[in-house]
Amino acid sequence: MSGLKDLLLRLGIAKVARPLLGGAGVILVFHRIRPHDPSLHFDANHRNSIPPEQFIALLDILAADGVEVVSLDEALLRLQGPPGRRFVCLGFDDGYRDNNETLLPIITARRIPVTIYVVPGLIDGTAPLWWYALDEVIMREATLRLPMPEETTLDTGDAAAKQRAFDQAMHFMLTAAPSETAPMVAALAGRYGVDFASLASRHMMDWPMLRQLAGCPLVEIGAHTMTHPALAALDAAAAAAEMSESRARLERETGRRVHHFAYPYGTKRTVGAREIRMAAELGFRTAVTTAPGNLMRRGRSPHEWPRHGIGPGDDAAALRLKLAGIRNPLHAFGR
Repeated sequence: MSGLKDLLLRLGIAKVARPLLGGAGVILVFHRIRPHDPSLHFDANHRNSIPPEQFIALLDILAADGVEVVSLDEALLRLQGPPGRRFVCLGFDDGYRDNNETLLPIITARRIPVTIYVVPGLIDGTAPLWWYALDEVIMREATLRLPMPEETTLDTGDAAAKQRAFDQAMHFMLTAAPSETAPMVAALAGRYGVDFASLASRHMMDWPMLRQLAGCPLVEIGAHTMTHPALAALDAAAAAAEMSESRARLERETGRRVHHFAYPYGTKRTVGAREIRMAAELGFRTAVTTAPGNLMRRGRSPHEWPRHGIGPGDDAAALRLKLAGIRNPLHAFGR
């Protein structure tokens, strides 16, 4: 994979594409900055999580290429002004412990701004980290019986079966209404002994950590709903409450205004025109998806901004292709 990306760069594809597709800048999305966690087994639980040395190397590439790291508010201003230096914004979703323990020292030393999109329920431990729970249970059990919403038996006997089971359960949790996903969470806790409070304390920040982050002028705290649901699966009132109450809670806890929002999951399946309209009506300055793309001067509404995910496989070539407006070419060619 890396070889094809390097070849595209050597052929000058990025240089040709950048004026047409690169736009003014990009938003890069991460979840965690931490070493590889061998206790997690599925790609969905590693995606957008990279070790600190890779993150630092990516920052070095941006600096070497003359790409400036700016805040979301600065990005808004630059899109409205004359063409200038290329830029990136850095966003981190959910509120993981390493955002405080590992990321904060790096950005403080580098003097670069970031946005941390936080789910208050994940900080409290009242919203379940079901994606980590599924990882734990699927790897431990030879078969599973889960309400999806009907009782479904999943073969988890070998590695391929475990991957299929994880994908099937993930799909259900991303598309079902909360009334249907609640029995799944209850089954993971009751039948299979998942300790959701322990998962939260192991992986998520607590409120003192978040307040420390919020006290750094380089950090913007963004809202990411109260409980991390797929908003499109909620009725309008519930979706609006998830968005507005998360902002209110974060403002109370940190003493800082919250101006920016990230849609949970951020895909076309989980975010539609209704949610984009709500984000604007609720007064958020920007709202970000996970649709890959670059920020264009006459592009999408700031309430449906795209973001390029950065994961373990994204080296210098991958970063430069994304900044040039070329989505992972191997991904495109392979589908």
